[in-house]
Amino acid sequence: MPSFEAPSPAEGDGAYSQIFQALDIGLMRANLEGYILEVNPRFATLLARDTDNLAMVGLHLADIIGPEDLSTTLAQMEAALAGEHTPWILPPRQTQVDGRRVWMSLEVTLLRDAQGQPLQFVGIAHEGPPPADTLPDTSATPAPHPDGQPHAGFDVIAGMSHALRTPLNAILGFAQLLQVDPTQRLSPAQSEKVAHIEQAGAHLLALLSDVIDVARLEAQRLPLQIELLSLAPLVQEALLGVAAEAEQARVTLRVRLPEEALFVWADRDRLRQVLLKILHHVLRLPGNCAHVLLEVQALHHQVDVTVSDTVHELSAAQQATLFQRPAAGHDPGDGTQLGLHIVQRLVALMQGRIEVSSATGVGTLLRVWLPQGQTLQPLPDDAFAPTRSAFGDLEGMAGDHPLTVLYAEDNAINIELVRQVMRMRPQWRLEVAYCGQDAITMALRDPPDLLLLDMHLGDMSGLDVSNVLARQPYTADIPRVALSADVLPERVREARAQGFVDYLSKPLDVGRLLRLLDRISQLKAQ
Repeated sequence: MPSFEAPSPAEGDGAYSQIFQALDIGLMRANLEGYILEVNPRFATLLARDTDNLAMVGLHLADIIGPEDLSTTLAQMEAALAGEHTPWILPPRQTQVDGRRVWMSLEVTLLRDAQGQPLQFVGIAHEGPPPADTLPDTSATPAPHPDGQPHAGFDVIAGMSHALRTPLNAILGFAQLLQVDPTQRLSPAQSEKVAHIEQAGAHLLALLSDVIDVARLEAQRLPLQIELLSLAPLVQEALLGVAAEAEQARVTLRVRLPEEALFVWADRDRLRQVLLKILHHVLRLPGNCAHVLLEVQALHHQVDVTVSDTVHELSAAQQATLFQRPAAGHDPGDGTQLGLHIVQRLVALMQGRIEVSSATGVGTLLRVWLPQGQTLQPLPDDAFAPTRSAFGDLEGMAGDHPLTVLYAEDNAINIELVRQVMRMRPQWRLEVAYCGQDAITMALRDPPDLLLLDMHLGDMSGLDVSNVLARQPYTADIPRVALSADVLPERVREARAQGFVDYLSKPLDVGRLLRLLDRISQLKAQ
């Protein structure tokens, strides 16, 4: 352990000391080993320590931060000493100040001399707002929602979603392995039973996603990323997504697109979700329907996407309630009514509208109107290539050079699932890190060919691990892929913005992971 030397008294003399001690912002200085040299009274107060700031001198930074932030802090200190110039901010934490419960934020940076050599760490502590995902304090009267509506408890539901996706990941993941494992073929009867497990699990996953979307809509916490999109690739992707269901229902899917490319202003993921839910609704209607037509046309600066069938008819009362949210206590059935309610809300957020019409001899038409966009330069057909996962070659690809994937995960079942999947790609070797700090240490010691990161590790997030490794020259270019039950759109966008090449969700799509491994194998072989 490095020795600690207290600052000389001269350092605290003069005007500097008066300013340092009088500021109403918490200030702290620490040496390069992390031992505190000096703090002002406000810093000690915010840390719920003795206001005699001398009592904190000589403590290590590890003594004043929460255990959940320790690994991140040590990793950030190492990165700063290695050349990183960006300050880091620890997550807000609650503390007691003058009899009040407040949230305290701590920002730390490394000071350097004129030649760029490290001098000491400086920390700034101040009161701030609680983190966005903090549960409300039930001991106090809840603050009113900005629009006057009560809070929807979104955070609780989001937490439940993450918790439920973990066992679903095991159920659906191992069911997929039973279906595709070439070394242990199932009998037809066994395969049929496993298919029922997959269908029930997928149905439960869809209902869970719908509940989350409704909660986000009610809480007004569903951010959209509106952009100019080519519509044809999204339509083809949606048709591909329901092809298996249509084949099982013995329904022929037809599409009618104009010759010229049409563009709309919409959120890519949400528009894909809208198209899929409408198609799922039509395919799950009772009775026989031989054909479903998806037609696209432009009219008066709007784009009309119509899904129709000629068999099913809706009464006026059914049309009036088609997009309503199911009432509390009402049997939601297969979830399609809840799905259509979400569709209506999403389309409205994208400045569009959805209509339904039905008549005898004509059938039912669901029509979505979206704002039309224009582009000066035509986009190539593969500009927005479909990203939907579908099983391809599951027998594996021959590889002469062994490759390594480092998987950061703290759940044993999830680790075992990925381990079983990796056996189908023998040219890959799996290394497991059970926490974020271990992942950083292992990657720096022996850089892998691929980083597979859970977003919620025991000591830090997958983004924290990625950020630390991205600053190191030997690990900066390693492909990073998220594998997480946290599928909130802002989390996915944040990961992609920070350089993740893909974001795999739990329950795991086994085929998608295998194709990802194959793609990286091909790139490494070039």
